[in-house]
Amino acid sequence: MRTVTLSLRQRILITLIPLLLLLAAIGSAGIVLLLRLGNSVDAILRENYRSVIAMEGLNEAVERIDSSFQFALSGRQDQAREQFTRSWESYLENLDVEKHNITVPGEGELVERLEHLTDDYHRKGKDFYAAPAANGKQTEAYYGPNGLLEVFGQIKDVSGQILHLNQNNMEEASGDARRLAKLSSIGFAVALAIALILAGFAVLHTMRTILRPVQAVTQAALAISGGNLNQIVPYQSDDELGQLARAFNTMTRHLREFRQSQSAILFRAQQASQATVDSFPDPVIVIDSEGFVEIANPAARRLLGVLAKHHGQPTSGTWQPPEPLRQPLADALTEQRDYSPEGFDRVILLGTSGRERAMLPRVLTIRDPHGNTLGAAVLLQDVTRLRLLDQVKNNLVATASHELKTPLTSIRLAVHLLLEETVGPLTPKQTELLLDARENSERLLAMVNNLLDLARLEQGSRQLDLQPVQPESLLRSAADAIRARAADQDIEVVVNLGGECMPEVQVDVARFGSALQNLLNNALTYTDRGGRITLAAQCDADEVELSVADTGIGIPADALPHVFEKFFRVPGQSKGAGTGLGLAIVQEIVVAHGGTIACESRPGKGTEFRIRLPALRESSAGRYQPSLKAVS
Repeated sequence: MRTVTLSLRQRILITLIPLLLLLAAIGSAGIVLLLRLGNSVDAILRENYRSVIAMEGLNEAVERIDSSFQFALSGRQDQAREQFTRSWESYLENLDVEKHNITVPGEGELVERLEHLTDDYHRKGKDFYAAPAANGKQTEAYYGPNGLLEVFGQIKDVSGQILHLNQNNMEEASGDARRLAKLSSIGFAVALAIALILAGFAVLHTMRTILRPVQAVTQAALAISGGNLNQIVPYQSDDELGQLARAFNTMTRHLREFRQSQSAILFRAQQASQATVDSFPDPVIVIDSEGFVEIANPAARRLLGVLAKHHGQPTSGTWQPPEPLRQPLADALTEQRDYSPEGFDRVILLGTSGRERAMLPRVLTIRDPHGNTLGAAVLLQDVTRLRLLDQVKNNLVATASHELKTPLTSIRLAVHLLLEETVGPLTPKQTELLLDARENSERLLAMVNNLLDLARLEQGSRQLDLQPVQPESLLRSAADAIRARAADQDIEVVVNLGGECMPEVQVDVARFGSALQNLLNNALTYTDRGGRITLAAQCDADEVELSVADTGIGIPADALPHVFEKFFRVPGQSKGAGTGLGLAIVQEIVVAHGGTIACESRPGKGTEFRIRLPALRESSAGRYQPSLKAVS
C-alpha cells in the first residue's frame, strides 16, 4: 500500500483550516446574537419609549391647561385663554402619538377612555371661557360636580396608567435583553474554551511536526558558529523540512571541505610569515591583544628568552617585557599609541655585563580593517655599533673643542691687547682687520663653548645642582636679563602667570636659565621692531608648562621637525650668526631635567616654545617631592 506524503504547506493548512472554520462559526453566532440583542433594544425604544415620552408630554400639557383655568379665576382672562389654546395644541399632538403607538395589551382601552375624557375636558373648557366671570359661573364650572378639576384628575390618572404600563413593558424587555446577553456571554465562553482547546492541540501538533526539525537545524547552526562543522540534521520526509535538512547537510559538507583547504592555505601563509620574521637579525616579537606572544624570531628567543604560543595554546605565562617597554606596550594595546623613539637616550641595554647590546625599541599597534586592536609588534633594533660611533664622535668633538679652547683664548687675548694699542699704535686698516679677527674669535669661542656644553650634557658627565624654584622666579630672571636689549630693539617683554598657587619645579637654576636665555636670544633675533615676547607659566595636572612666544617671522612647517637637531638652521633665515647648536642644547638641558620641549610656529605670525617640567608634589611630611621622569 502506497504511503501518501503531505507537504509542509498541506500540513499547515490541515492544522489551520479547522481553527478558521471554528472562528467563522463563533463569529457568525456572535453576529446573530448581537443582532437579536440589538432588535430587542430597538423594540424597547420603538414600542414603549415613544409612548412614555408622549404621556409625559401630555401630562405636562394638561397641567398647563389646568393652570390656565386658575389664572382665569384670578382675573387674568386674556393670559389664561392664550395659555389654554397653546397648551391644547401640545396636548392633542402627544395624544395623537399615543393613539398610533398602541403596543401593549390593555393599552388600547386606556387610550380610548383617555379620548372620551379629552373630549369632555375640552368641551367643558370652552364652556368655562364662554361663561361670564362676574356671576361665579366659571368657579362653579371648575369646582362643581363633574367639573374641570375632577375631569383633570381623571385624565392624570388614565395617562399615568398608560405611562406605567409602558414602563413595566420596558423593564420586561430589558430583562429579556439581559438574559439574552448572559446567554450570549456563556455561549461565547464555551465557544472560546473549545477554540482554545483545539488551538492547543494544533500548537502541539505543529511543534511536533514542524518546530522540532527547525529546532534541530537551529542547534546545528549554533554548533557550526562555534566551530564544530561535523553536524548532520536527520530527516525522514521529502517535504520542505526534509529539503531544508538536505540543503543544510550539503552546506556543512562544503564548509568542512572549505575549512580544510583554507587551513592548508593559512598554514602555508603562517609558515611564510614565520620564516620572514625568523630571517630578521634583530629581535621581533608579535603580541596578541591579551598579552601572549604570537610570534618570536630566533633573535628574540635567544636574547630575551621569549616563548611563543604552541598550536594556538598560550605558554605557561605571558612575556614580561623590560621595564622601559612596559608602559609603551600597554599604550599600544589599550590606546593604539605607537612608540618610535629616535635618540640614543631611549636605548635598552640587554645581555650580560661586558656583552651588553644597545637596542632601540619600536612598538607598533596591529589593527584590523575596522580599526580594532589585534595586538602589537615589538622590534628591537641593534644600535650598539651606531651608539659607539656616536660616543666616539662626541668624545672627539669634546676633545677637539677642549684642545681648541686654549689657543683660541690666547688668540682672543692677543687681539684685545693689540686693539688696546699696548704694543704700539695701529693704522685704520690694521684696526679694521683686528676688529674682524676679534669678532670671529668670539664667534669661534662661543661655538667651542657650545660644543663642550653639548658634549657634557650628552655624556651626562656634569651633575645638575637641582633645587626647588618658583616658575615665576625663573621667568622674571630670564626676562630681566634681556629687557635692556629688547628695549633697544623696541620689543616688549611680557611675563604672564597662570595662577597664584603655582607649584615649584626642581631645576639647576644656572643651566635652566641658560636654556631660557637661548630661547629668548632666538626670539630677539627673529622678531622685528615693535614686536612682543611673552613668557608664561601654567600648571597642568602634575606638570608645569613654561612657554616663550614671540611675534617674529616664524618657522616654515617643513622645518619644524628639525629645529632641535644639531647645526640645523632654517633655510632662508640668515638673521644672526648662530651655529645651530642653541636649540639642541636647550633640548638636552630640558631632557636632563626630566621634561619635554615642543615648538609651534606659523610663518609671519610668530613662534612658541613650550617646556613641560614635573611639578614638585607635597609629601605626607608636608614637603614637596619631585615627580621626575627617568632619564637614560
